[in-house]
Amino acid sequence: MHLLTTNQIHVVEHNGHYYNRSDALIGCAYMQHVLRYADTVTVLVRSRKAQTLERRWLQVDGRGVNVVPLPDPASLPAAIVSIPSMLCRIRRAAKTCDHYHLKLPDATATMVGLYLWAARRRYAVEVVADCRQGIILAKGRGPWVRLAAGILDGLTGFLIRRAAAVTYISRYLQSRYPNPRPDRQWIICSAQLTDDGIGSPRPMEFFKGSPFRIISAGRLSPEKGHIHLVEAFARVCRNTLRSVELHILGDGPERSALEQASQRLGIADKVLFHGFVNHGPDLFSMLDKAHLYVLPSLTEGMGRGLIEAMARGLPCLASAVGGVPEYLSADALFEPANPGAIADKALALIDNPGQLAAMSSKNFATAQTLCPANLEAARRAFWDTVLH
Repeated sequence: MHLLTTNQIHVVEHNGHYYNRSDALIGCAYMQHVLRYADTVTVLVRSRKAQTLERRWLQVDGRGVNVVPLPDPASLPAAIVSIPSMLCRIRRAAKTCDHYHLKLPDATATMVGLYLWAARRRYAVEVVADCRQGIILAKGRGPWVRLAAGILDGLTGFLIRRAAAVTYISRYLQSRYPNPRPDRQWIICSAQLTDDGIGSPRPMEFFKGSPFRIISAGRLSPEKGHIHLVEAFARVCRNTLRSVELHILGDGPERSALEQASQRLGIADKVLFHGFVNHGPDLFSMLDKAHLYVLPSLTEGMGRGLIEAMARGLPCLASAVGGVPEYLSADALFEPANPGAIADKALALIDNPGQLAAMSSKNFATAQTLCPANLEAARRAFWDTVLH
């Protein structure tokens, strides 16, 4: 069985191989779980040439995994010009495979899906985000952006309704993009919880340590809401006598603005920007030293970083968006884009080690239910439906 799949990642080609240059932790090793069900996997991804490589970039192609590169235009006119070439490559790739899987929302996956629908090919879908919200929050609220977001959102729903099988990463997305066949849809958490990524609940004494470390991880882009966290942290610093630090993990277009904001607010010495941190021991070590994880996103399908922090036994606060309320209780949620609400929640916890320890135990227990072994039955049922 030969599976054709899509992914939102952007890759580079170097010496005949393809490497993921985005922040998503997707490489050949990630694709191996699909190879438990299919003989080969062909991945359609946007690609550019590269003269050099960064060490953190993961190789995508490898044993059983082939890459079909698509144009990766840098502007809207270039994207329009590239459409005929993309359609030719999509058609050729589809002819070499007998099963199809789309990761939505994504412009490339939408084009692939429309081709498969027009060709009357059966396909499955994995839904990972709110299309309209993601585009507007990332690109702005101008009329043309809102129009494009509405069109792509409508096409996303169209393809999901016609899919032979669907997985969602949250019940929120399931209600947002319904499929008419309840027996062919599953909710499967996409967080990568491996054995070495599972920590343990933390005792009350741990939270008495100094400095009190608040941590947040994710791409530094507008929709992730880190500016509101930085502003909230400034309020925390003004209203507590305890030594506090804010650790921000990740990189992206908002980093410079966030650094400037911390300077303007007089907290630059307490806000540490770590840049991209590899998933594994480096990330786990930083999470284990922290006392509180905060997810300030303006939109989230699920919050993968949040789940991974919960699995380390971290107390968490998060904005009440998307699928996040499915994993945290109301007392751990705050209104999005509200620095005052974030600060109030954090200040109520900083000097309350008993409450932090209780949150740690509760979060760890929730994360345990999302381990791969507990999701295997749903995952197998989905792929059996896709491939048979």
